[in-house]
Amino acid sequence: MDDIKNFILDKAKERFGHFGYKKTTMDEISQDCKISKKTIYEHFNNKEDLFTNLMAREFYKARQVLFDGIHGIPDPLAKLIQAAKAVIAFFNEDSFLAGLFEANEILFPPFASQKYDSMIRADFISIVAEIIREGKKQGKFRDVDEKIVANAGVRLFQICSYVDFPQDKEQKDYYTAVLVDFIVNGIVKKNNQ
Repeated sequence: MDDIKNFILDKAKERFGHFGYKKTTMDEISQDCKISKKTIYEHFNNKEDLFTNLMAREFYKARQVLFDGIHGIPDPLAKLIQAAKAVIAFFNEDSFLAGLFEANEILFPPFASQKYDSMIRADFISIVAEIIREGKKQGKFRDVDEKIVANAGVRLFQICSYVDFPQDKEQKDYYTAVLVDFIVNGIVKKNNQ
């Protein structure tokens, strides 16, 4: 993606995140960018197209954070824990994505939340299911339906994304650990199983 397009998306993200989709106009984005609307329309068909491109870019950023967080970790349990921590940290730092993920209709239109939610959920479920499948093969995880468990885990994370995590780093780390512990203990194979 070229620099001007990313610049426009960055400014649009700020405006959409602060004022929401409905209250944001292309004129305002143009003013924020200090470029003409014509230049914006050279890159995007309309506000919906701009927003959809922004969602896609942010989705791929989140996905990359997840992959970077688990890259090179051979142990499925460690990989699952790190994936959960990386995603929780990312969503805590990025209120734009958290608003989309929690379907905040005040800020974002239903088409955006539904599209984004289905994109991110399907992708994350697939990634988590693969980690669970790997853990089952190694005998570390219970013999569960990985798609159902992954779906439940992603839904649980989605519910937790609605909760405002404390701003204090120690408290964030504590609540992240509690959530990860809850998810992991549901699938880890116990010694007597």
